[in-house]
Amino acid sequence: MQRLRSSLPPLSTLRAFEAAVRLGSFKAAAEDLRLTQSAISHQIHALETHFRRKLFLRVGNKLLLTRDGEAYGASIQKAFSEMSRAGEGLLGKSGSDIVRVSASPSFAAFAALPHIEKLKSMNGSLEVRLEARNTNVDFGAESIDAAIQVGPPLDRQLSGHRVFRSKLVPLVHPELCDRHGPIKTERDIARLPLIELNNIPGLWTHWFRRVDPSIGVPDLVLSSDSLLAALQMAESGVGAVLAPLPLVAPLVSSGRLKMLVKPRTLPEAPDFHLVYRTEDATTARIKSIRRWVEEIAATLERQSVSCDRA
Repeated sequence: MQRLRSSLPPLSTLRAFEAAVRLGSFKAAAEDLRLTQSAISHQIHALETHFRRKLFLRVGNKLLLTRDGEAYGASIQKAFSEMSRAGEGLLGKSGSDIVRVSASPSFAAFAALPHIEKLKSMNGSLEVRLEARNTNVDFGAESIDAAIQVGPPLDRQLSGHRVFRSKLVPLVHPELCDRHGPIKTERDIARLPLIELNNIPGLWTHWFRRVDPSIGVPDLVLSSDSLLAALQMAESGVGAVLAPLPLVAPLVSSGRLKMLVKPRTLPEAPDFHLVYRTEDATTARIKSIRRWVEEIAATLERQSVSCDRA
């Protein structure tokens, strides 16, 4: 019994440690747990005293995990993830089945959120908690049931399905065309301010090489860390953005942005995939999510076809 007591510290210290590891700072952990920063620091110190090992180091203003902290943190995060999933399973038995879905901010804005009621009509007992983020999910450490991410899963324990085949198309606000004269060809597009995606560098270069290698790619003075932010920049009229159809079909069909030329399929185009744990493939929640995503994709494809014909 003494060994069990010494190897299992108080839960309060583990909660503080898990939050600090997950969020990367004592301040963020304090906000997450609704505690003071000094309380988090005290709990971490108690945990380090319990094991007689340093788990964190401060280097300047940065908080870094030690080697022991990294190893212990990975195990604790997995344990908390399992406890969270188990608790949500019990909550689901009380009337609604909670499913957590992660998606890129652009997919959440233009695909998932506008069609959230469709999922409820398909499965009234399913309660979806959507998390918008630009990073892929660590299914081994996070309590996420499914993710809609760019690219297929690399882990053999995960299953993935392409949501749709993306085609890249230059989009601008109509007023930008008025300011820069008639834009009718790819060479005309090269005269526009172009918005580069930092997470997919060289996309404009690949596109120009595919449509006409003789066109010199201009200096890209505009950039964005996400597709959603780049689309917002384009809507404000500052530049043109390469965006994937059918995801952005609602922006085109509503007239918020204008297609300059016909869309093209490029190997570098960001294809979205629905990813989940293989062991969960036959569960009702994943089957419902798959049907929901398939219906979203079909709706966007129909909108995309009408945009292409316009």
